[in-house]
Amino acid sequence: MLTTSLPHDGDPAAGAFVREMAVALARRGTRVTLLGSVPRGRVALAAEGVRVASVEDLDGGIFTGGGAPEQLGLGAQGVDLRAWAKGARTVAVLASLAARHARHVDGWISHFALPSALIAGAVRGARPHLAIVHGTDGWLLGRLPTSARRAVFACATRWQFTWSGMLSAAEGVRLVRPAVVAPMGFWPAADEAVTRDVVVSVGRLVAVKRVERALAALAMLQRQGRGLPWVVLGDGPERARLEGLARAHGVTARFEGTVDAVRRDAWLRRARVFLHTAGSIAGGRGEGAPVALLEAMGAGAAVVATASGAVAWMVGETGTVLTGEADTAAIAAAIAAAWEAHPMGAPAARARALPWRWEAQAEGIEQTLWG
Repeated sequence: MLTTSLPHDGDPAAGAFVREMAVALARRGTRVTLLGSVPRGRVALAAEGVRVASVEDLDGGIFTGGGAPEQLGLGAQGVDLRAWAKGARTVAVLASLAARHARHVDGWISHFALPSALIAGAVRGARPHLAIVHGTDGWLLGRLPTSARRAVFACATRWQFTWSGMLSAAEGVRLVRPAVVAPMGFWPAADEAVTRDVVVSVGRLVAVKRVERALAALAMLQRQGRGLPWVVLGDGPERARLEGLARAHGVTARFEGTVDAVRRDAWLRRARVFLHTAGSIAGGRGEGAPVALLEAMGAGAAVVATASGAVAWMVGETGTVLTGEADTAAIAAAIAAAWEAHPMGAPAARARALPWRWEAQAEGIEQTLWG
């Protein structure tokens, strides 16, 4: 299994869903080697039953931390060519790692079509290769000329998209088999009776997550005398600005930074409302199929979200999904309504999410790869 990013001792959340997929497959008896990159000086976290081999993401980590899209300037003006050069060097050492392991591999799974599917495609030979398209890589694929997209899609024998909106990237391309549409899985938090007393948001603190929209809604509730405690899990380049805004508006906010799965689940079990306001930003890039949303639903939190990517499909009728450009008043009203309606959590949200847990997803992944 090949990826550009692995959980490491400085950021256990980076690429965590890739590591979790590897563990889920290993528990079913598949021998898994997980190949990826980590920032310089960091150590990849061990994974139960999985062999992990990593290389350093050179020059500070283009594919980690704040995320490659922001560091490469995708969809923005003034692209930093130096960042692209750094990313190219990391791709080169990752390709070398894949080549060293290729002779011991019966099949490949690559995460992120650009660049991981290209790397695996170059070394796979006649072996099966499942390439998984997540979010930004699907957005990039859709912007490539048809001839370039055909070359990318020729790298794998099977394709999986985390939501149906990205299938348009395969238009005009003849696939060996029809693409599979399925989000990543998750490990459900323990179903324990706890006091649900906070609003929680989870994600990288970058522009596409639009966390300032969540903050503005909570600030409005504060001014109305209905202030609610807000916990933010995740880190990124927007953190300092968001913390300053929270203080300026008197919002009771706790920015926890990057947390491991144990601390994340502990907060999600306390979440009465899970607030997710990601959406489209300059250049048209938006949300994909956020695993954090499934984790929150699986923990029984009531969801308030703005529509982007697969969010509305994932939540269904079990939460409140507003239009992508819902105003502050609408988001604030939805938070207040969900807070009043779900003092003990949202069992319907948990029931909807459970079919996507890793125990159920792993078998389908095997069938897709080997079928």
